[in-house]
Amino acid sequence: MAIRFWEIYEETKEKYKLRILAGKNGMDNVTGWVHMLEDETIINRFSGEELAVTTGMKAGNEGWLLRLVSSMKNAESTGIIINTGMYLKQIPEEVIDWCEAHDFPLLEMPWEISITDLIQDYCMRIMSQMHKERQEALLFERLLRGKEVPEDFLEDIGNRYNLDGTFRIFCLLPKYTAEEKVLFRQSVLKLENVFGLWQNGSKIRFPYFLIEVNDLYILAINDFPEEKAEELICQMKSIFSSFFERKQLSLGIGPACWGIHNLKQALGRARIAVQMSRQMGRPIVDFNQMGVFGILFSTEDPDILRSYADRLLGPLEEYDKIHYSDQGEGIGYVETLRSYIINDRSLIGVARSTYTHRNTVNYRIQNIKRLLNNELKTSADLFPYQIALCIRDMKL
Repeated sequence: MAIRFWEIYEETKEKYKLRILAGKNGMDNVTGWVHMLEDETIINRFSGEELAVTTGMKAGNEGWLLRLVSSMKNAESTGIIINTGMYLKQIPEEVIDWCEAHDFPLLEMPWEISITDLIQDYCMRIMSQMHKERQEALLFERLLRGKEVPEDFLEDIGNRYNLDGTFRIFCLLPKYTAEEKVLFRQSVLKLENVFGLWQNGSKIRFPYFLIEVNDLYILAINDFPEEKAEELICQMKSIFSSFFERKQLSLGIGPACWGIHNLKQALGRARIAVQMSRQMGRPIVDFNQMGVFGILFSTEDPDILRSYADRLLGPLEEYDKIHYSDQGEGIGYVETLRSYIINDRSLIGVARSTYTHRNTVNYRIQNIKRLLNNELKTSADLFPYQIALCIRDMKL
């Protein structure tokens, strides 16, 4: 898990004589990096989760500090530490009030404390955490592949996770250019901010890990209640909205699986869901709601499915190719059969849903029966064709 501002503050508050003036409720946020900041014009280059340190050199300009913190808040920065005593003797009350009202962390540090030392220390802590995360990610990846990991690793993470509890996996499969990859990773960092450490906070408070494996971003959450899933999905829609809107992101959600040694199974089902999402053009797919597609997408040999659909639907597809391929109006026999199944063999229902005269529908259904050599009278008659249509929807 990425390091939070509160964690760094707790470990260094005495060393650097830090004092929280406002925005304490916002300190349960990820800190991605630390910058020296004396000019608000560079904030437009921030990607989010930056912590800034300033001497307030331009504080003599009326309203400058308020503009600075509001710009940082808009850029989704983590907070600001002000080195008071030289250029800024006292932080204006209006700035303190604004930061408190907007949960934007505002801290002060006395002038005699070295800004250079603080920035170097904080950046080293962030890099150390990143290194630890990379090492842990390799071991979590082994668990996801069903391989053994050292016992001391399990003992270590046992302090953070309920290893015998449930794990639910959310798989993100993006499509992006080299430039867009940077933006996507920035969004991934924002996703980490959805989760929090504080028990009395408003964020999602369940143990998780988030790693990148080949082309997938894998979010695994421990003991995650079903009723919280919709809240998380809504936030993910917002964070990755531009990628969803451009159809560059597929999200597959697996069912809860028990025990950390069953992560391979949990990932396998989440990958089935993301495969359906990608192939059928559905932005978000939950394995629990896939129905028969959960079985079909689990098939390791897609040729078996293709040949099955070819055998059942082939006569109708050949007919449509000859009689409907160049027509701009009307639907072919394959889609008429689909509507016939959906409407439970009701000719009136087919006529209404396809905007076709009932007599025309009856004529087509009789021809379909003849081409298939099947009377299509019972559910048992129709079920194989329903499966075949599902296979076609898979776009294999």
